[in-house]
Amino acid sequence: MKRESLVSVLGQRVIESRTVLSLLASSIVISFVCVSGGCSQAPSGDGFKGERGQVSGTITLDGQALAKGCQVIFMNEQAGFTASGIIGENGQYRLIYSGGKGLPTGDYMAQLSAPLVAESNQGSDPVAMAGKMKLGANTAAAETGPFPVKYASTSTSNLRFKVEPNQNTADFKLKKN
Repeated sequence: MKRESLVSVLGQRVIESRTVLSLLASSIVISFVCVSGGCSQAPSGDGFKGERGQVSGTITLDGQALAKGCQVIFMNEQAGFTASGIIGENGQYRLIYSGGKGLPTGDYMAQLSAPLVAESNQGSDPVAMAGKMKLGANTAAAETGPFPVKYASTSTSNLRFKVEPNQNTADFKLKKN
């Protein structure tokens, strides 16, 4: 190989190496900026860019804790955000929303659902149990159920709550009559 050709080939490889290193360095810088908070304002999976809040509280019916296992569901009609929580000991609940993120701030309506009972052929498969749930009017909650049927729908429950940034307490004192 001629000396001029060898220099030309080696020179081209040096230029290619510098280009690769430059691209690698740029990628590292961009990744660092995103991880360190530069991309933190990007929308979460739900598209909401604003502040979020965590919601917990207690639900009572005529002064007594609501039955353990009932579900409370919060819905934001304007944006379609929905969160739910299971009533535990002493009528307490904590809302769960999309992968542990806080619930987008705003006005919500709430409804209740009677405890879910898995059919014997389903075991405790949460996917199968979730498939049996329905949002909206819940006809399973009869007047003899754990709460009056009016609380089984956002259109009749009159349960409203404004979610603010950070921690929120949403206590509901329900009445049978």
